[in-house]
Amino acid sequence: MYRVGICDDDKVLCSLLEEQIQGLSAEFSVKFEIEVWYSGESLESDLKKGVGLDILFLDIELLQKNGIEIGAFIRDEMEDTDTHIVYISSKRGYAMELFKMQPLEFLVKPISAARLKEVLERSMKRKKYAESCFEYQRGSRIFRVSVKEILYFMSMDKKVLMIKKDGQEEFYGKLKNVMEQLPAGFLMIHQSYVIHQEYVSEYSYESIKMMNGDVLSVSKPYRKEVRAKIKQYLKEKMYNAL
Repeated sequence: MYRVGICDDDKVLCSLLEEQIQGLSAEFSVKFEIEVWYSGESLESDLKKGVGLDILFLDIELLQKNGIEIGAFIRDEMEDTDTHIVYISSKRGYAMELFKMQPLEFLVKPISAARLKEVLERSMKRKKYAESCFEYQRGSRIFRVSVKEILYFMSMDKKVLMIKKDGQEEFYGKLKNVMEQLPAGFLMIHQSYVIHQEYVSEYSYESIKMMNGDVLSVSKPYRKEVRAKIKQYLKEKMYNAL
């Protein structure tokens, strides 16, 4: 079961998207459960009641509460970074405004069947990736943490501090060995830091701000590579909005 939300005040577009998504069910061997909202207010109300989604197709130019406001509500008030937000709009040029909402994609209307398929496929691959785990040892015990819960790692003498969404853990080890375990999406920015690119909220040539507010230094030997990789990551994530 893959839970899909569509929020757009254009009922014809909603109906078309719903039909196209259901048409991909057999190809992906997935049953799609689709819910539709025609306003940001009704979507926000249902989210508050506990409605959960794997992916949300969200129009930016909604009549009252717009898609950017709803995205901020999901990320900030609901503290939900798991739902994949796909912004849809008849206009381009929203890249900087959407960055903090960490969207999976930006689609320009009219939405082609090929682009829709591509976005759904990427969403499902990322969900599968998020189910992978990082293992570490403390004493004689082995612990497993979902990679989607990890913001970054920090080296402290002979120990590694793992910063998660809900706290932190420490264990003996080296960042080099940690990196060998991690899937794509993690990036070394300093001999003392390995970050999860998914949770970068701001970046400059010399520093990176994570979604929890922590600001980490990017050391000189890594700056060129880090800048290139983050730019490529953002390009893949939001290339239609740039």
